[in-house]
This record gives sequence, C-alpha cells and structure tokens, in this order.
Amino acid sequence: MKPEPDGQLPFSKLEALGNDFMLVDARQRSFDPDGQVIRQWADRRRGVGFDQLLVVRPSETGAQHCRVDIFNGDGSPAEQCGNGMRAVALWLAREESLAGRARLETPAGTVETYYQSPDRISATLAVPGFEPARVGLSGLESFPWRVALDGEILAAHGASLGNPHLLIIEATAPQPERVESIGRALSRHPALERGANVGLALIEGRRQVRLRVYERGAGPTLACGSGAAAAAAILIRLGRVDSPVSVSQPGGTLVVNWSDAGQPVSISGPARHVFEGVIAWPTVNH
Repeated sequence: MKPEPDGQLPFSKLEALGNDFMLVDARQRSFDPDGQVIRQWADRRRGVGFDQLLVVRPSETGAQHCRVDIFNGDGSPAEQCGNGMRAVALWLAREESLAGRARLETPAGTVETYYQSPDRISATLAVPGFEPARVGLSGLESFPWRVALDGEILAAHGASLGNPHLLIIEATAPQPERVESIGRALSRHPALERGANVGLALIEGRRQVRLRVYERGAGPTLACGSGAAAAAAILIRLGRVDSPVSVSQPGGTLVVNWSDAGQPVSISGPARHVFEGVIAWPTVNH
C-alpha cells in the first residue's frame, strides 16, 4: 500500500479472545509489506503489536466478499486464522454494515462467517484432514506421532484445517512454561514440512476442553481459533468429547461444532474492535 498523502498508513486493531490483529484495507491500493516491516509493526513496544496481520484485498474470483491474506508476527505467511476471520466479520459489519453472512477467500479456501453481534460471531472453516501427510508428516501412516523431547515421549495427534495442527492430550492443566518448551520444539520440528501450531489440551468433560496453543510464527497466544477447531475435531474423532465443545483458552472460550467426517468445522465466540490508527510507512529501523 502506498502511504496516504501525509505519509501515514491507516489500519484497524481488532482482537478475538485476546488473539489480536492489525488489519489493513488493501482493496483500493497495492500493499506488499516485507517480513522486516511486519516484524516491526508486530513489536509490542516499537510497533502496533499483534499476533497476525490481516490484509483485506479484492476477491480473486469475485464470488466472495473479499480475500484475506494472513501474516504471522514473525513475517511468515499463514494459510488460515479462525479468530482472524471472525475479526474480519466484525470489521465488515462496522465498516460496511455487512451483518449476517459473508464469504472470505483465504489461502486455505473459502471461510463463511456469520455476524450476529460482537459477542456472537461464527466462522465455518475447512473440512478437517487427519492424515499425517496433510499436516506435513511424511512416512507416518497414522497418528499419534510419537516424538521424544527432553526425556519424555509425547503422543501427538494432528489435523489440518488448511493450516497444520498438532495436539498433545495432557493429564493436568497445561502450564505456560510447558506450552513454551513443547511448542517451541515441535512447531518447527524438522520432520514437519511447514511447521505446525501446537496445542496442549486437558479434557474436563464430554463438552469441555481446556487448551493452550503455541502458534507457528507467533508463539504462545491467548487464543487460537483454528487451533481450538482442530483440537475439538481431533478429540471428537477419538471419541473423547461430544459436539458442540466449549474450548477454554487463556483469552476466553470458543464453542466448536463438528458434526461428522466430511463436514466443515465451525467456531463461535466474541470479537472486539480496539482502535483505529495510522502508522508511518515504512517504519523499519536500519
């Protein structure tokens, strides 16, 4: 995006359960930030601060309301972001009075959102894929993937929602330091072709799961929408929980619905507009 005449780039700051985003509307102008710019903007002391940058562009097919490109805070591209799509639905409702359903084009395919109120925004993601190859693990026929880490053998289950996810089922509530150590090691494990988001889950009941997620390219986040969807789908498939599932994360709770194999998974919860702002372009410190 070219800067405005005064040299400032407008943006919106949004969050969904503490999973926070910088959104740039690039439907009327070009916008191609490099990784260094994204990393500086993501810095919570020297920039805007966010988990992901969401870039809204015109739909490439014309069949959707818009396209959304997603970048992690480290500048790497992401295929999907469930909470981000719910935040885009809120932004469309605010900016264009687009309540109800919207279709968003993403690198992982079309996401259908449904805006009812800021507290009730849903996103229907992809049909989950449970084959190890879909998660980027070649040579493994089926999950769990058993991997040694710091003297412990972890049993990791996996699912793809267009982006790859691993899930470790825990016997106790996952603590931040454990999420950090396991997430950092597994999210970029050399056996994974594209890395993965890593979730640690405690099953608290047939419809209740406690989850912490280490996001590939962002680190531990207060919430991860596609991570919650992947965790619920994996646990439903294993027969450990029933749909709908309330997935509690440090930032709040998402309700996940998944009816059966071959069907898409949906997530529902709140999102919030934080502020509108402008930032100098470029802002890279050399």
